[in-house]
Amino acid sequence: MFRPFLLSVILLLNTGYVFAQSTFQKGYIVKAAGDTLACYIHYQDWSDSPAEIRIKRDLTQKEEIISAVSYKAFYIAKENQLYKSYTLNLLYVSEDVYETKPDTYVQQTLFLQQLWSDQKISLYYARSDKDGRIRFFIEEGPSFYELINYSFYRQKEGQNYRVAVQEYKQQLEQLTADVASFSMTPPLYASRYLINYLQAYHDKKYTEEPVKFRLKDEKSTFYVGLNAGLERLNISDLSQGKNQASLGLSARVNFPRNHQQMYAKIAFHRASKIVVLQEETRRPVDSHLKTIEILAGQYLGGGKIQPFYNVGLVIFSNKIATTGILTPGIGVSFKKRLELEVSHFSRLFFKMGQEEAPFLIPPRISLNYYIKLNGPNKLF
Repeated sequence: MFRPFLLSVILLLNTGYVFAQSTFQKGYIVKAAGDTLACYIHYQDWSDSPAEIRIKRDLTQKEEIISAVSYKAFYIAKENQLYKSYTLNLLYVSEDVYETKPDTYVQQTLFLQQLWSDQKISLYYARSDKDGRIRFFIEEGPSFYELINYSFYRQKEGQNYRVAVQEYKQQLEQLTADVASFSMTPPLYASRYLINYLQAYHDKKYTEEPVKFRLKDEKSTFYVGLNAGLERLNISDLSQGKNQASLGLSARVNFPRNHQQMYAKIAFHRASKIVVLQEETRRPVDSHLKTIEILAGQYLGGGKIQPFYNVGLVIFSNKIATTGILTPGIGVSFKKRLELEVSHFSRLFFKMGQEEAPFLIPPRISLNYYIKLNGPNKLF
C-alpha cells in the first residue's frame, strides 16, 4: 500500500514542477527603439536582477530569450512590476583586507525593478549575481546613479576592522535639499525605508499630487494549518513501518518580496497508539509518537501548483525514548494553502539510537490545510 502511494507522490511532485515551470504571465516588453510588444513573460520572482528573461509571443508558440542588452524594459501586469534595462558599473568588494578603498569594478547590463517613481525621481532595486549585494539606484532626469552603501575590511596596527561606507545618506540629503522644510533623517538602506523617505519628501514638495508608482508594501504572510495523515515511524523499532493515523497543528510564515518563495514553519504532530518495548524488561507498552518540527523551506516555480522542500530539526518522543534529528521533507502545494507532504523520510547523517539505522526511514505522509491570517482565504 505504501510504495504505490509514495510513487504517486513522486509523480505528483514532478507534475507540479512542470506546471510551476510553465507559468507565463501577461505583460509587455519594450524594444530598443521604444516599440512595445504584448507577450507572456516567465515570472520567476527574481532575487537577483535578471540579465535575460524568457517570453512567449503567444502561449502556443516557443519560448524566446530576450536580454537587457537588446531590450529597454518589461512589465508584468498581474504583479504590477516594471523592470528597466541599465548598464551598471558595480564596485566589487571581497572579504579580503584592503590597504585603501576597494576599486575593482564589474560592468553588467541588467533589468532593474522599479520600486517608486514621481514627477522627478525614480528608485530602483538591483542585485548582481556577481556578489549578491543589494543595491539601490536613483534616476533623476538624465542622471542615474547608485546610492552608495558598502563595507570592507581594513588593517590598522595589526588589527583587522570593518569600515562602513554610507555615502547614500549624504546623497539623499543632497537630493532633497530643494525643500527647506524637509528634515527627515536618511533611513536604513532597505527598500521599505527608502520608499517611505522619498514618499515623505514628495508629499512635502508636491502636496496634492500623487506619485506615479509605488511598489506595494509587502509583508510576511502568516498561516495556521491542520495536518492529517499516516505516520509510519516507530523510533523504538525502525523496521516496524506500520501505518498509524496522525493529526497535527502547524504555524508558518512566508517571507515577503524577493524571498516570498521561502518560509519557516513549526509543527506538532501526534500519532495514534503504537506498541513499544521497554529497554530493560522488553515488556510491550502502549504509547503515542509525538513530533515537534522546526523547519525552513522553499517553494519552486511560480504557478498555483508548486513543489516544495524543507529541512530542519525534528524531535520525536514516545513513552520510553526521545530523539532529535536533522531531516528533510518534500511535497506539492496548491496556492500555498493545500499541501501533500512527505516528512522525515531520511535521518541524513544522524544516528537514531540504533547502530544499523538505515539512511531512509519510515516517513509521515500528510495532507495539510492552511488558513491565511493576514489576507484573503479564497482557495478555489
